[in-house]
Amino acid sequence: MKRALLISILLMLGAELFAQSFYSNRINRRWMATGGLGYARSLGDLTNPGSYFDTKLNIVGGLQYRFTNRIQAGVNLMAFQLSGDDQDIDPELNTRSRGLSFVSNNLELSATGTISLFPTANRFTQRRLINPYIVAGVGVLLFDPRAEVPEFAYIGGDTIRAPRAGEMVSLRQYQTERPNTYGRFAMVIPVGVGVRVKVTDFIDVTAQISNRITFNDYLDDVSGRFYPDEDLFDLTVPEDVTAAALSDPTGTSRNNVRGNPDSNDYYLIFNVRAEFYIQGEFLNRVFGVGGKQYNIKPRRRGGGLFNFGGRRR
Repeated sequence: MKRALLISILLMLGAELFAQSFYSNRINRRWMATGGLGYARSLGDLTNPGSYFDTKLNIVGGLQYRFTNRIQAGVNLMAFQLSGDDQDIDPELNTRSRGLSFVSNNLELSATGTISLFPTANRFTQRRLINPYIVAGVGVLLFDPRAEVPEFAYIGGDTIRAPRAGEMVSLRQYQTERPNTYGRFAMVIPVGVGVRVKVTDFIDVTAQISNRITFNDYLDDVSGRFYPDEDLFDLTVPEDVTAAALSDPTGTSRNNVRGNPDSNDYYLIFNVRAEFYIQGEFLNRVFGVGGKQYNIKPRRRGGGLFNFGGRRR
C-alpha cells in the first residue's frame, strides 16, 4: 500500500513537472514536431482523363525549425500509396483500355522550407491566428509499382497461361518495357502552398497541398511509346511468360502506343498536420542552435511563506 502510494505521488509530481516544462512561456520555442494524414494522387500514364478521385491515404511526420520570423525548414518522412489504371476510359477523349494497372507503396524523405506571408511575433505565443505560406524542397522517393498477373500471355499469336496468374508481383523485376529498366529510387521536388492556423499557444494545424515534380517516368511502370519486341520474351522461360502477360495484358495493343516518354510522372499530396511547439533543448545542443530565453521574473507576493497578500512593512 505504501509503495503504491509512493509511486502515485512520484507519477503526479513527474506529470506536474512535465506540464510546467511543456506549458512554460519563458522559452521562445523554434522547434516543432509535426504529424498528420492526407491523400495522394498519381498523375502519370495511367491517370484516367477527367478522374480526380482516385486517391490513396498518406501519413507524414517530421521536425521543423524556425530560423527567422517568416522562414522555417525541416525534414519530413511520408508513407503513402499510389494507384492507377485505364479501365474506366472515356471514348470521347480518344482514350483506350490497354488493360494496364498498378499500385505502389511508397516512402518519401524530404527536406523542405516554408516562407510565411506574415511575420511571426518575436514571442512564439503571440503568432498570428492564420498565416498562409509557400513551400518548396527536395527529396528522395522509394517506389515499387506492383500489379496482378493476367491469366494469359499473348506472344506471336500463341496464348499461354501465365505461371503466376492472379498473384501481385513487382513490375520492375519483370522488365515489362524491355530492354528498358529502372531503379527503385527517384528524386522529387515538392512545391506547394498551405495555411497555418493557431489552435493553442503550443499547437498549430496546417492544411497543405503540393505537387511532386519527379525526374522519373516509371512510377506507374509505363513510359515507352511502343511495346517491346516479342522476340525479347522467351516462351520456354516461365518468368518471361509472366513478363509478357504483364507487358500486354489484352494481347490487342501491340501495334498501338503504350506510354508517353515525353512527360515524367507526378503525384499530388494533400495533408492536414498538427504542429507541436517543443523546447528542443537536446536538438539545440546537437545542431548548435537555440531559442532565446525570455527574461521573465516571477512576481513577489509578500515576504513570507504564509503571507497571503499582505504588504511587507
